[in-house]
Amino acid sequence: MIPTPEKVEFVHKDFLNGFFGHVRPMHALEIAHFYDNIESNVTSKALILAFAQVVKDEQIRKLFERGKTFTTTDIENYMQKLHDENLSSPAFLDHLVTTSAFSPFSDRLMLYHKMDMFMMKIRAFGNSVAVNGRRDIGQIYAKSLIKIYLFVEDATKIMIEKGGMEQPPQAVKRGK
Repeated sequence: MIPTPEKVEFVHKDFLNGFFGHVRPMHALEIAHFYDNIESNVTSKALILAFAQVVKDEQIRKLFERGKTFTTTDIENYMQKLHDENLSSPAFLDHLVTTSAFSPFSDRLMLYHKMDMFMMKIRAFGNSVAVNGRRDIGQIYAKSLIKIYLFVEDATKIMIEKGGMEQPPQAVKRGK
């Protein structure tokens, strides 16, 4: 619960602090975005855990395992930031993944799904950074964005290498 302000207050020059000096508590939008990013990432982690368990292609499995590892680290960092503010955070969903080794989907579909889900994380982090006011929080998102971008880039390279990446619609070349 965030208490309703009793009066209008204006921020001070230390509003952006996050590493040194007075560090203000997180504001409502920072909290909401952290919580939302945790929820999204725990779902993504459980799904990538399941996909890594059933995917046939070893190259894709290694990529999924890398994604699972850094997603876990990111979730723990986001949770810690909320816990530092005495706020709760969503729980992991890994326990919902069964032990099945049978894949109901093709490797290509699972890879495409994770590419798409990680690309949506990039957009969500962009939104989070846009409403953020603390440098330490910005740094957390920046580190996550780099890892996610590299994951998507590697997934795209695998899709291209395996002949599974369709050409998206492009603008007309007006010069011709």
